[in-house]
Amino acid sequence: MRQQNNGRRRQNRGSNRRSFNNGNLNGFINKNTVIDSSGPDGRQRGSVSQLNEKYISLASDASSSDDRILAESFLQFADHYYRLQKEIELNNENKDVKIKSESTSSLNNSADADEEDNDKTFKKPSRRKRGYQLKEAEFSALNSDNESNKITEIKDKKTESDNLSV
Repeated sequence: MRQQNNGRRRQNRGSNRRSFNNGNLNGFINKNTVIDSSGPDGRQRGSVSQLNEKYISLASDASSSDDRILAESFLQFADHYYRLQKEIELNNENKDVKIKSESTSSLNNSADADEEDNDKTFKKPSRRKRGYQLKEAEFSALNSDNESNKITEIKDKKTESDNLSV
């Protein structure tokens, strides 16, 4: 049996509302994005900072009329939107830092490209020659270590002989 809507439009149950990935903003929301809030007193619309201010003012009104529970509820909503506002600010700062680092890295890459062009004119020695150079460096390091060991041995013998003669 088919339902009749009796000429009434179906209420929109959030099908056209934006999904912000379960609270994870990831750059989908900015400070000017208009949000629908279903608070304890009904529906509120506005940006994150506007909703924060609205709920703070509603909380002060509720506390002045001695309704502590409603005031606490409004303050919880205000806290939620305050946290969203701070997260948006952090995302904006991270984007700015990322853009600056990308621009400096692109400048560095162009400088590196110039260095690579200069390196192309200077020919690198072959792999075999570099291997020989490494072995020679290791051998000379071993020789210098042996020489330093011999010098310390000679000094030790001299101090022993000086101690014996005294």
